[in-house]
Amino acid sequence: MKKLLLVLLIAALASLLLVGCFGVPDGTEGEGEGEGEGEGEGEVSRVVMVEVFTKSDCANCNVVEPILEQLAEEYSREEIVLVEERAYGLYSSDEIRDRYYWYFPSESDRGTPNILFNGFDTTRLHGVSTYAAIKSKIVLELGKDPKIKITASKNSDSTTTIISGTIKNIGTSTLDSLVINGMTFKDRAETGLKYSVTDIITEQEVEVSNLTPGDSHSFSFIFENINWDGNNYHGVIFVQAPNSTKKEILQAMYVE
Repeated sequence: MKKLLLVLLIAALASLLLVGCFGVPDGTEGEGEGEGEGEGEGEVSRVVMVEVFTKSDCANCNVVEPILEQLAEEYSREEIVLVEERAYGLYSSDEIRDRYYWYFPSESDRGTPNILFNGFDTTRLHGVSTYAAIKSKIVLELGKDPKIKITASKNSDSTTTIISGTIKNIGTSTLDSLVINGMTFKDRAETGLKYSVTDIITEQEVEVSNLTPGDSHSFSFIFENINWDGNNYHGVIFVQAPNSTKKEILQAMYVE
C-alpha cells in the first residue's frame, strides 16, 4: 500500500512539473502573442503622382507613354498615380494647358513629353526616356517619407459625384501655403491615353494657409454632369505646395 501511495505521489509531482513547462490553456495563452500586429495599420506610404504632358503626333511621346502605362500597371495605385495630360492637340483643355504653363513659364521648357514626379520634387524627364530612367525616378520618390495623409470617400449617382475627406499633417514640421486639388481621368482605349485627364478642378481647389503637425483640414469636391461609374472615370486627389520652389506634390490619393 505504501508503495502504491509512493508511486501515485511521484506521478502527481511529475504532472505538476509538466504543467509548469507547457502551461495551461487558461484564457491568457497568447497574450502578447503577435505583439506588433496591427502596428503599421495606420502607417502611410509616399504616393508618386506622375504627370506626363504630351501632344498629338509627338514621336517621343509615342515612345514614353507605353513605358509609363506599363509601370503604372506594375505598381499599385497606393504607390503610383499616373495622369496623362494632353497639353496640345486632341483631348487638350484650357485647364491642362494652364497647368503646363504654370509649371513651365518659359516656352523653351515646354517641349513634349515632359514627365514630372510629384511636381519637381524629383528632377523631371524631358524628351525621350527609357524604362530604367523612369523607374529610377519613381523608386527614388517612393523612398521618401510622406508628410500628409489623405482620407477620402466618393458618393456617386448618374449625374453627380462628390468626393470629400480630410488631409492630415503626419510630419514633424508645419506645412504652409498648401492647395488641395483633384483631377479626373479615363481610359480612352488608346496607347498613351489610358490615363487621359478629362478635368482639373482648379476652380474648386482648397487653400490651406498652414497645417501644424497632427492637424487636419477638410475638403469636398463636386463633379456635376458626369456619370463616374457608368463611364469608367477615375480620379486623384492631391496636396501641393504651389509656392515652393519644387511645386512639390506632398501626397496623392487614387479614387476609383
